[in-house]
Amino acid sequence: MASFILYTYQCDPITKLESKLFENLPSMQERMDRKLEYIHSIITNPNFKFKSKKDGEFNIRIYYEEGGIIVLKIANNKQLSLEEDFRKQKHHYSPSCYVIIDNRTNIQRIAIEEDITAFSSTDVVRNIIEYSLRRCLREYGLNIEIKKEYEKKEFWDLIGSQTKGVSMVRFSFSYPNLPRVHQSINELINSESKVVHSKQTTLEYKSDNSEQLTLEENNPQLSGLVDASASSGHPITIKAKGIRKFIQTGKTTKRIYIEDLEANIQEGDLFQKTTEKIIECLNSVK
Repeated sequence: MASFILYTYQCDPITKLESKLFENLPSMQERMDRKLEYIHSIITNPNFKFKSKKDGEFNIRIYYEEGGIIVLKIANNKQLSLEEDFRKQKHHYSPSCYVIIDNRTNIQRIAIEEDITAFSSTDVVRNIIEYSLRRCLREYGLNIEIKKEYEKKEFWDLIGSQTKGVSMVRFSFSYPNLPRVHQSINELINSESKVVHSKQTTLEYKSDNSEQLTLEENNPQLSGLVDASASSGHPITIKAKGIRKFIQTGKTTKRIYIEDLEANIQEGDLFQKTTEKIIECLNSVK
Protein backbone atom coordinates (compact mmCIF):
# COMPACT_ATOMS: atom_id res chain seq x y z
CA MET A 1 0.00 0.00 0.00
CA ALA A 2 1.48 3.33 -1.08
CA SER A 3 1.48 6.45 1.08
CA PHE A 4 0.77 9.86 -0.49
CA ILE A 5 1.35 13.32 1.01
CA LEU A 6 -1.22 16.00 0.18
CA TYR A 7 -0.46 19.45 -1.21
CA THR A 8 -2.66 22.33 -2.36
CA TYR A 9 -1.91 24.64 -5.28
CA GLN A 10 -3.20 28.14 -5.90
CA CYS A 11 -2.56 30.64 -8.66
CA ASP A 12 -2.27 34.41 -8.68
CA PRO A 13 -2.08 36.85 -11.59
CA ILE A 14 1.19 38.47 -12.55
CA THR A 15 0.37 42.17 -12.32
CA LYS A 16 3.58 43.58 -13.77
CA LEU A 17 3.65 42.35 -17.33
CA GLU A 18 6.55 44.29 -18.79
CA SER A 19 7.44 41.99 -21.66
CA LYS A 20 5.96 42.21 -25.16
CA LEU A 21 5.06 38.55 -24.75
CA PHE A 22 2.21 39.64 -22.47
CA GLU A 23 0.69 42.32 -24.69
CA ASN A 24 -2.22 40.22 -26.00
CA LEU A 25 -3.10 38.38 -22.82
CA PRO A 26 -6.72 38.20 -21.59
CA SER A 27 -7.78 40.29 -18.62
CA MET A 28 -6.57 39.40 -15.15
CA GLN A 29 -9.96 37.93 -14.22
CA GLU A 30 -10.17 35.83 -17.39
CA ARG A 31 -6.69 34.46 -16.78
CA MET A 32 -7.70 33.44 -13.28
CA ASP A 33 -10.95 31.89 -14.55
CA ARG A 34 -8.98 29.77 -17.03
CA LYS A 35 -6.12 28.76 -14.71
CA LEU A 36 -7.14 25.10 -14.49
CA GLU A 37 -7.51 24.91 -18.25
CA TYR A 38 -3.96 26.23 -18.66
CA ILE A 39 -2.56 23.77 -16.12
CA HIS A 40 -4.29 20.84 -17.82
CA SER A 41 -3.01 21.80 -21.27
CA ILE A 42 0.55 22.19 -19.95
CA ILE A 43 0.74 18.84 -18.15
CA THR A 44 -1.00 16.81 -20.86
CA ASN A 45 1.14 18.28 -23.66
CA PRO A 46 3.11 15.30 -25.10
CA ASN A 47 6.29 17.40 -25.14
CA PHE A 48 6.02 18.55 -21.53
CA LYS A 49 8.70 17.51 -19.06
CA PHE A 50 9.27 18.53 -15.49
CA LYS A 51 12.45 20.50 -14.86
CA SER A 52 14.55 21.82 -12.00
CA LYS A 53 17.27 24.43 -11.83
CA LYS A 54 20.15 22.08 -11.10
CA ASP A 55 19.04 18.60 -12.20
CA GLY A 56 17.72 19.24 -15.70
CA GLU A 57 14.70 17.40 -17.08
CA PHE A 58 12.64 14.62 -15.54
CA ASN A 59 10.74 12.19 -17.72
CA ILE A 60 7.06 11.69 -17.00
CA ARG A 61 4.41 9.23 -18.12
CA ILE A 62 0.70 9.89 -17.80
CA TYR A 63 -1.17 6.75 -16.73
CA TYR A 64 -4.65 8.17 -16.43
CA GLU A 65 -6.43 11.41 -17.33
CA GLU A 66 -10.15 11.97 -17.01
CA GLY A 67 -12.59 14.33 -15.31
CA GLY A 68 -9.88 16.66 -14.04
CA ILE A 69 -7.88 13.81 -12.47
CA ILE A 70 -4.37 13.23 -13.81
CA VAL A 71 -2.26 10.30 -12.61
CA LEU A 72 1.36 10.32 -13.71
CA LYS A 73 4.78 9.06 -12.77
CA ILE A 74 7.86 11.25 -12.58
CA ALA A 75 11.26 9.58 -12.93
CA ASN A 76 14.38 10.74 -11.15
CA ASN A 77 17.87 10.81 -12.72
CA LYS A 78 20.21 8.69 -10.64
CA GLN A 79 23.46 6.83 -11.03
CA LEU A 80 25.08 4.04 -9.07
CA SER A 81 28.76 3.14 -8.97
CA LEU A 82 29.34 -0.63 -9.05
CA GLU A 83 32.62 -2.51 -9.08
CA GLU A 84 33.24 -5.68 -11.06
CA ASP A 85 36.56 -7.32 -11.84
CA PHE A 86 38.35 -4.51 -9.96
CA ARG A 87 36.82 -1.84 -12.15
CA LYS A 88 34.16 0.64 -11.13
CA GLN A 89 31.44 1.60 -13.55
CA LYS A 90 28.62 4.09 -13.27
CA HIS A 91 25.14 2.82 -14.03
CA HIS A 92 22.30 5.22 -14.72
CA TYR A 93 18.79 4.35 -13.57
CA SER A 94 15.45 6.15 -13.24
CA PRO A 95 13.29 5.21 -10.25
CA SER A 96 9.89 6.89 -10.28
CA CYS A 97 6.99 7.80 -8.02
CA TYR A 98 3.30 8.45 -8.60
CA VAL A 99 1.77 11.92 -8.61
CA ILE A 100 -2.00 12.44 -8.56
CA ILE A 101 -3.21 15.87 -9.64
CA ASP A 102 -6.81 16.75 -8.81
CA ASN A 103 -7.31 19.66 -11.17
CA ARG A 104 -11.06 19.92 -10.67
CA THR A 105 -12.72 23.26 -9.97
CA ASN A 106 -12.48 24.22 -6.29
CA ILE A 107 -10.18 21.27 -5.43
CA GLN A 108 -6.63 21.92 -6.75
CA ARG A 109 -4.82 19.18 -4.86
CA ILE A 110 -1.69 17.17 -5.53
CA ALA A 111 -0.93 13.83 -3.87
CA ILE A 112 2.72 12.78 -4.11
CA GLU A 113 3.81 9.23 -3.37
CA GLU A 114 6.33 8.72 -0.60
CA ASP A 115 9.09 6.61 -2.16
CA ILE A 116 12.62 7.33 -0.97
CA THR A 117 14.06 4.98 -3.60
CA ALA A 118 12.94 7.54 -6.19
CA PHE A 119 13.14 10.92 -4.39
CA SER A 120 14.48 11.75 -0.94
CA SER A 121 11.18 13.41 0.02
CA THR A 122 7.86 14.47 -1.47
CA ASP A 123 8.96 18.09 -1.01
CA VAL A 124 11.65 17.51 -3.65
CA VAL A 125 8.94 16.46 -6.10
CA ARG A 126 6.81 19.43 -5.04
CA ASN A 127 9.69 21.79 -5.83
CA ILE A 128 10.14 20.25 -9.28
CA ILE A 129 6.43 20.53 -10.09
CA GLU A 130 6.17 24.11 -8.85
CA TYR A 131 9.29 25.25 -10.70
CA SER A 132 8.11 23.64 -13.95
CA LEU A 133 4.56 24.97 -13.82
CA ARG A 134 5.75 28.46 -12.89
CA ARG A 135 7.90 28.57 -16.01
CA CYS A 136 5.03 27.47 -18.23
CA LEU A 137 2.26 29.51 -16.61
CA ARG A 138 4.23 32.72 -16.94
CA GLU A 139 3.32 32.95 -20.61
CA TYR A 140 -0.33 33.00 -19.50
CA GLY A 141 0.39 35.79 -17.02
CA LEU A 142 -0.03 33.55 -13.97
CA ASN A 143 2.06 32.36 -11.05
CA ILE A 144 1.51 29.20 -8.98
CA GLU A 145 2.24 28.26 -5.38
CA ILE A 146 2.20 24.68 -4.06
CA LYS A 147 2.10 24.15 -0.30
CA LYS A 148 1.86 21.10 1.93
CA GLU A 149 -1.39 20.79 3.84
CA TYR A 150 -1.27 20.16 7.57
CA GLU A 151 -3.66 19.08 10.31
CA LYS A 152 -5.80 21.88 11.79
CA LYS A 153 -5.63 20.02 15.12
CA GLU A 154 -1.95 21.05 15.29
CA PHE A 155 -2.88 24.67 16.05
CA TRP A 156 -5.29 23.80 18.84
CA ASP A 157 -2.81 21.36 20.39
CA LEU A 158 -0.14 24.07 20.40
CA ILE A 159 -2.51 26.60 21.96
CA GLY A 160 -3.57 24.11 24.61
CA SER A 161 0.02 23.35 25.56
CA GLN A 162 0.90 26.97 26.40
CA THR A 163 0.39 27.07 30.17
CA LYS A 164 1.08 30.82 30.41
CA GLY A 165 -1.21 31.72 27.54
CA VAL A 166 -0.75 33.27 24.09
CA SER A 167 -0.24 36.97 23.39
CA MET A 168 -0.24 36.99 19.58
CA VAL A 169 -1.56 34.91 16.67
CA ARG A 170 -0.80 35.88 13.07
CA PHE A 171 -2.51 34.46 9.96
CA SER A 172 -1.11 35.00 6.45
CA PHE A 173 -2.84 34.08 3.21
CA SER A 174 -1.88 34.15 -0.46
CA TYR A 175 -4.00 35.68 -3.21
CA PRO A 176 -7.47 34.17 -2.53
CA ASN A 177 -8.74 32.05 -5.44
CA LEU A 178 -9.75 28.67 -4.02
CA PRO A 179 -13.18 28.66 -2.32
CA ARG A 180 -12.54 25.23 -0.75
CA VAL A 181 -9.79 26.87 1.27
CA HIS A 182 -11.01 30.42 1.67
CA GLN A 183 -14.74 29.93 2.23
CA SER A 184 -14.02 29.97 5.96
CA ILE A 185 -12.40 33.39 5.83
CA ASN A 186 -14.37 36.57 6.30
CA GLU A 187 -15.52 37.70 2.85
CA LEU A 188 -14.10 41.18 3.48
CA ILE A 189 -10.55 39.79 3.64
CA ASN A 190 -11.00 37.95 0.36
CA SER A 191 -12.60 40.80 -1.56
CA GLU A 192 -10.21 43.48 -0.31
CA SER A 193 -7.16 41.30 -1.14
CA LYS A 194 -8.36 40.99 -4.72
CA VAL A 195 -9.23 44.66 -5.11
CA VAL A 196 -5.74 45.83 -4.17
CA HIS A 197 -4.03 42.81 -5.81
CA SER A 198 -2.51 41.75 -2.49
CA LYS A 199 -0.32 38.67 -2.90
CA GLN A 200 -0.01 38.24 0.86
CA THR A 201 -2.72 39.26 3.32
CA THR A 202 -1.99 39.18 7.06
CA LEU A 203 -4.42 39.22 9.98
CA GLU A 204 -3.01 39.51 13.49
CA TYR A 205 -4.57 39.23 16.95
CA LYS A 206 -2.50 40.71 19.78
CA SER A 207 -3.20 41.15 23.47
CA ASP A 208 -1.94 43.72 25.94
CA ASN A 209 1.36 42.79 27.64
CA SER A 210 -0.42 42.07 30.91
CA GLU A 211 -3.16 39.96 29.32
CA GLN A 212 -3.56 36.99 27.00
CA LEU A 213 -5.74 36.13 24.03
CA THR A 214 -8.94 34.14 24.42
CA LEU A 215 -8.61 31.46 21.74
CA GLU A 216 -11.52 29.03 21.65
CA GLU A 217 -12.27 26.42 19.01
CA ASN A 218 -16.00 27.23 19.14
CA ASN A 219 -15.24 30.75 17.86
CA PRO A 220 -16.46 30.46 14.22
CA GLN A 221 -14.22 33.19 12.78
CA LEU A 222 -11.08 31.91 14.50
CA SER A 223 -11.88 28.30 13.64
CA GLY A 224 -12.43 29.32 10.01
CA LEU A 225 -9.05 31.03 9.86
CA VAL A 226 -7.35 27.95 11.33
CA ASP A 227 -9.11 25.64 8.85
CA ALA A 228 -8.17 27.85 5.90
CA SER A 229 -4.54 28.04 7.01
CA ALA A 230 -4.21 24.27 7.43
CA SER A 231 -5.92 23.50 4.12
CA SER A 232 -3.79 25.99 2.18
CA GLY A 233 -0.52 25.10 3.91
CA HIS A 234 0.07 28.59 5.28
CA PRO A 235 1.75 28.47 8.72
CA ILE A 236 0.14 30.27 11.64
CA THR A 237 2.61 32.25 13.77
CA ILE A 238 2.09 32.10 17.54
CA LYS A 239 3.74 34.14 20.32
CA ALA A 240 3.39 32.31 23.62
CA LYS A 241 3.90 34.15 26.90
CA GLY A 242 7.17 33.22 28.60
CA ILE A 243 8.75 31.97 25.35
CA ARG A 244 11.04 34.24 23.32
CA LYS A 245 10.85 32.45 20.00
CA PHE A 246 7.80 32.45 17.76
CA ILE A 247 6.02 29.14 17.24
CA GLN A 248 4.70 28.15 13.82
CA THR A 249 2.27 25.49 12.67
CA GLY A 250 2.91 23.33 9.63
CA LYS A 251 4.89 20.43 11.13
CA THR A 252 2.15 17.82 10.67
CA THR A 253 1.18 16.34 7.29
CA LYS A 254 -1.97 15.04 5.66
CA ARG A 255 -1.53 11.56 4.24
CA ILE A 256 -3.67 9.09 2.28
CA TYR A 257 -3.05 5.44 1.44
CA ILE A 258 -3.83 3.79 -1.90
CA GLU A 259 -3.51 0.10 -2.56
CA ASP A 260 -2.14 -0.97 -5.96
CA LEU A 261 -2.92 2.23 -7.86
CA GLU A 262 -1.56 0.94 -11.17
CA ALA A 263 -3.74 -2.18 -11.07
CA ASN A 264 -6.83 -0.09 -10.36
CA ILE A 265 -6.06 2.16 -13.30
CA GLN A 266 -5.50 -0.72 -15.70
CA GLU A 267 -8.36 -2.95 -14.60
CA GLY A 268 -11.02 -0.40 -13.76
CA ASP A 269 -14.27 -1.50 -12.17
CA LEU A 270 -17.68 -2.19 -13.64
CA PHE A 271 -19.43 -0.53 -10.70
CA GLN A 272 -16.98 2.20 -9.80
CA LYS A 273 -14.97 4.19 -12.31
CA THR A 274 -11.28 4.84 -11.77
CA THR A 275 -11.93 8.58 -11.36
CA GLU A 276 -14.44 7.90 -8.58
CA LYS A 277 -12.01 5.57 -6.80
CA ILE A 278 -9.23 8.16 -6.84
CA ILE A 279 -11.56 10.95 -5.68
CA GLU A 280 -12.78 8.70 -2.87
CA CYS A 281 -9.19 8.21 -1.72
CA LEU A 282 -8.39 11.93 -1.94
CA ASN A 283 -11.52 12.73 0.04
CA SER A 284 -10.59 10.33 2.83
CA VAL A 285 -8.65 13.20 4.43
CA LYS A 286 -10.51 16.46 4.96
